[in-house]
Amino acid sequence: MIAAFSTGDRGGWRGVWKLDRAAVARRLGELVAEPGRFRQGRLNLCGPAALFSVWFDRDPVAAVRFGIDVFETGRGRLGRHEVVASPALRDHAYGQTERGRSCPQADWMLMASLRDSSNRLVRYSRAGGLREPAAAITMPGAMLRWLTATGCYESVVDETNLVRRKGIGHAESLAPTPGEDVFLLVALEMFRRPEGAWRRARDRVVSLVPNHWVLLRSPVRLVANEVRFAFWSWGALHEATLARSAFERCYYGALRGRTTV
Repeated sequence: MIAAFSTGDRGGWRGVWKLDRAAVARRLGELVAEPGRFRQGRLNLCGPAALFSVWFDRDPVAAVRFGIDVFETGRGRLGRHEVVASPALRDHAYGQTERGRSCPQADWMLMASLRDSSNRLVRYSRAGGLREPAAAITMPGAMLRWLTATGCYESVVDETNLVRRKGIGHAESLAPTPGEDVFLLVALEMFRRPEGAWRRARDRVVSLVPNHWVLLRSPVRLVANEVRFAFWSWGALHEATLARSAFERCYYGALRGRTTV
């Protein structure tokens, strides 16, 4: 599929986007080989990034078909869910800013199309800008619908709360396996280590609202007063070791996608 797509057999060289076909085809091949390389860069698209990372892993044929269709026509199917990228998004020239270039062309096209198509009030029409954080945010309900639509899971269970933290006990009950993907909803400030008192105070205020999705890649362990776990985000695997207080202040639960695979 990717080889045929790269030759431009289905239409114009650039499809309906201002993107390079060869670069998009090459990146789709990289993501099939290593789904964990999917990268949001400096954009606020963590929800779609986590979704595509697991989709390329569990059903690469469907994910590639989606990417090709979106490139060629601006439309693709996530299971029963039709994704339509708006003309404003398709007309946006990729890589005009350093922030925009932090995300590969194919990754940006896939994530932005899904996010833009799901928005109603604030469309996702560009990479960056003052409106991007609001347009890019992904609520638990949207993540649940997307994960269910992939057809990769027998069930997707929502154990998040946008207001109340879930606590270390809930986190310790999570166990990602080959048959279960676990998506943590956290405040990004969980992973920050600001030195100044003002920045620490700012983080405490900002962490009152969850704003980031990560894939849990190990059990969550409480050792003495430290919380330790492995997680995927920003296109790579990370090891977290942080104070229990910081974890509990920023942890808002999880979505669990369960399959028999």
